Amino acid sequence: MKAPVTEIADSVRAWAKKAASDPALRYAVLVFIVMRVVISLWMALVLAVSGAPTTPDDVPRPYQGIEQVTGGLGEPFLGVWQRFDTLWYLKIATVGYAPDDGSTVYFPLYPLLIKLLGKAVLDNYLVAALLISSVAYVGALYCLYRLTDIEFGEAAGRRSVIYLSIFPTAFFFLAAYTESLFLLLTLSAFYCAKKKRWWLAGVLGFLSSLTRLQGIVICIPLLYMYLRDKEFQVSKLRPDLLSLILIPGGAALFLAYQRLVIGAAPLLSTYQMQLYAQFVWPCDNIIATVQKVMSPEGTFINVLNFGTICLFFAMTAVSFRHLSPEYGIYMAVTIFVLLSRRTTLQPLVSMSRYVLILFPAFMIWGRWGSNPRFQRFVVYPSVALLLYLSGQFAMWGWVG
Repeated sequence: MKAPVTEIADSVRAWAKKAASDPALRYAVLVFIVMRVVISLWMALVLAVSGAPTTPDDVPRPYQGIEQVTGGLGEPFLGVWQRFDTLWYLKIATVGYAPDDGSTVYFPLYPLLIKLLGKAVLDNYLVAALLISSVAYVGALYCLYRLTDIEFGEAAGRRSVIYLSIFPTAFFFLAAYTESLFLLLTLSAFYCAKKKRWWLAGVLGFLSSLTRLQGIVICIPLLYMYLRDKEFQVSKLRPDLLSLILIPGGAALFLAYQRLVIGAAPLLSTYQMQLYAQFVWPCDNIIATVQKVMSPEGTFINVLNFGTICLFFAMTAVSFRHLSPEYGIYMAVTIFVLLSRRTTLQPLVSMSRYVLILFPAFMIWGRWGSNPRFQRFVVYPSVALLLYLSGQFAMWGWVG
């Protein structure tokens, strides 16, 4: 009889062997490695050539009290990722939330993981944050491959992974941001729902709404999937329907923690006071953006955000035609939520980054990519914009 430790080791080896033979996982890892190497080298080169200032400054370069990585190879390959929201996550991971500094708009799962892993890597929280994003990025690519394979086949799955990875703002998957973690949890929830593993889908949805407020919308397409599985008959409903209640529970738990433990103002007030944001009807946001683009203060980023949301509006309509309804429902409700927040300076602020989670569009592009003309139409401008925007990010330029 084998000892328990031996049995565990054998199980781990068997799992590793099976994982290594999985074409989806191998492809996801390969794409991740290529993107990590290329984007890291590119941003390091931009930083070296540009001579852009990187020293802390409360207004253009707010480090939030986080120690700056300088000198040697650390600055071009680690310090270059110390930008904007990253510094908020690192601050929360190291010193926690404060009731009146605006930190409570950042949901807790990602900084909590950074804190836990940071202890294991000798309190290097930036390294921990990048490791978490990297692993989640691989997982998200794997899940996207699998979901696309179910709908359109393996070739489309491979192309969808490429198109997502070269999207103009896809470098945020490599940064210490929540993009990769949130997308992994969302895709995993959909995948588990496809396999009718409702409780696991609910738990993953719960974690997604602990990562971002938008995570609560996952319950709508998953509820549709559940009811469809039960043929929309009340008599066929089972207790596992309660699993979907877990999804908004993550956000509700954090909001309660904000008020009862941190003593922070309501989230809406924090958005208004700290981020100069307000909640509006989506059409009002679109109108404000058009006015901004047409004004002398309009910038390339305003145009990019507007063009991006128009593109994904169209892809939402297309997804209802080419995919199962739950994907179109997810696209529609997510875009509605994203468009409901407007800031005074940039109405569609960060929209070119937020659309990264609208994965059904990349699934469809994966199918269309069998056409060489379409592939060139996607790849050439995407790569050019990816290099431009990641270079701007390296120089502390606001791109999303």
